[in-house]
Amino acid sequence: MSRKAAPLALRGAVVAVLAFLLVVFGLHCGSDVAPSATTDVTLVMGVGTECAARLRSITMKVETGERVDESETIPVTSAAELPIARRITLSDPEGTKHRASATFDLARDDASIVTETVVNEFPAGTTGVVPLSLPCVCLEHPCPTGYVCVENPPGSGTPSCAAQPNCGDGACVPGESCGSCLADCPCNCGDGTCEGTETCANCPADCKPCCGNGTCDTGFGETCANCEGDCGACCPNGTCDTSFGENCSTCAADCGACCGDGTCNFGETCSTCYDDCDCCGNAVCEPAEILCGACVEDCGACPNCGDGVCQNYENNDKCPTDCPAGCGNGNCNGTESKSNCPKDCGEICGNKSCGGSETCQSCAADCGACCGDGTCNFGETCLTCSKDCPGACCGNGSCESGETCSSCAADCGPKCGDGVCHCSEAVTCPADCSGICGDGTCQPFETACTCPGDCGVCAGMCGDGVCTVGSENACTCPGDCGKCPP
Repeated sequence: MSRKAAPLALRGAVVAVLAFLLVVFGLHCGSDVAPSATTDVTLVMGVGTECAARLRSITMKVETGERVDESETIPVTSAAELPIARRITLSDPEGTKHRASATFDLARDDASIVTETVVNEFPAGTTGVVPLSLPCVCLEHPCPTGYVCVENPPGSGTPSCAAQPNCGDGACVPGESCGSCLADCPCNCGDGTCEGTETCANCPADCKPCCGNGTCDTGFGETCANCEGDCGACCPNGTCDTSFGENCSTCAADCGACCGDGTCNFGETCSTCYDDCDCCGNAVCEPAEILCGACVEDCGACPNCGDGVCQNYENNDKCPTDCPAGCGNGNCNGTESKSNCPKDCGEICGNKSCGGSETCQSCAADCGACCGDGTCNFGETCLTCSKDCPGACCGNGSCESGETCSSCAADCGPKCGDGVCHCSEAVTCPADCSGICGDGTCQPFETACTCPGDCGVCAGMCGDGVCTVGSENACTCPGDCGKCPP
């Protein structure tokens, strides 16, 4: 059975409607799609010949908005490798802006690294060469906003800040960037590029934190005190940095030794530094004053010439009866002896001169007694010399502040007759421990587990970490209840 053909009029109407819809919607949809532009550029990167040998690497990056199109760090081992070229091909809608940057790492004379970045912006559809060159004269030569560093005149070796074309017109055009024209191109901290007003202090996300970048950024407050990695250690650095708390006591390498600086400070005394702390006149014959004639006011007058001893202040000219000829020349010969010339032959205890290897311990007759010299030494203890060795003293029979039964049982431990029955006294001290199991009194050495008749029902278990009252005590379970008193 055959189908009838549609009337010509109806078929014409349908075709007309379809054509109308195609025209309307086709044109409308097409207007929303911007034409595509193909970018085909060659980035040419290099530095001036004067600093080419110092170049260590170049980091090349091409970005389109938030998109990173290309990123490469290129090591440079020889100036002969320059210039370096990289071809970049992109396809984006017309009006899209691309941004190419080259970061140059160059070595200073002190082997540290200085970093400079060159930026060039260009629209989609650009073809040909995009230069990213760095004149040597522009190293560490910043320019204000709206200016770029150039060598002017060319070949002169003189850096100059030239006005950036169109900077300040409100439009961030190709060739302008945050680093070259902040007025038109605001900086965007977090975009991965350190430029313009961005620093390690205000934008560590792009510029990396200041501390740890290999440069002592004093302008941002870095010092040897807060960033040793960049600025080096404060002590020793050859400078006595008093603002960082350095002094002769904390850093003698930079500030010199305390003793001998002419000031009695930092805990110095006449016993530890007699040169700075003059104690003569304090009515105490200090060790450094015992030498005959050192401090007559405190230690008395020296013996008169004729006592048979060549004192340290005497010589053959002053006292020939005591000092043989040649005494004091360092050689013990002729008529010299320890008695008449201790300077050359060595000290003898009892000659009223503390010298050589004599000390208050080996010769108190010449050097004075050790106890009372302000220093706890030569075997002195708090028991033998409390003047020089102050503080809590174990063994003096008094349980003083800082002493416990653990640290000093001799003073703080149990004593028979103190009215307390300790474990160790159950048999040896009837004066304190008169009770027995069954007398109705729970003694310290009894527990509910050993004597329930006196102490009640046994509870708890030794070793559970809890000292159960009545069932455990330091005598029966020191692991739970402690070891003191015994």
